[in-house]
Amino acid sequence: MPPIARRLSSAALIIGLTAGVGGCQQGSTFGPSPTASEHDGVGTVTSIIDGDTLRLEVDGDDVRVRLIGIDTPEVYPDIECFGPEASAAIAELAPEGSQLTFTYDVDRRDRFDRELMYLFTLDGVFINAALVEQGFATAVLFEPNDRHWNELRALERQARDAGLGLWSAC
Repeated sequence: MPPIARRLSSAALIIGLTAGVGGCQQGSTFGPSPTASEHDGVGTVTSIIDGDTLRLEVDGDDVRVRLIGIDTPEVYPDIECFGPEASAAIAELAPEGSQLTFTYDVDRRDRFDRELMYLFTLDGVFINAALVEQGFATAVLFEPNDRHWNELRALERQARDAGLGLWSAC
């Protein structure tokens, strides 16, 4: 399997992050986006809840989505270090009204009845990976959902070693 993340220069990431959430470049591609036959569906972002949770409209239904394989600092009920930045990052990658493709792993729902998804922009950005690579999220294994675990874990190590995002702020 090809690596999920295209290598970005440290300078580009640092420049993007020092400009705020600008590190979430719409043109960045994190591995191949699923083709029409590989994704499970398309949804429209209706709201951002926090850095790893949002709402999509899918076939007329309002769906609460939890991104698989990542965890971001909380903003409710208490604000954790880098929580607002993580929420802003996903809002820039997937603004309200934008369309995303999604895929599932083994489990389709979590214990809070949220849909568990890997999300991709229509231009190919793998949102789960982008958040980890840029230091807005940590990689977390939610077994048995491990399709991208090795890639997410490697991206986390790279972000931590480079001191990106929460790895330098928290």
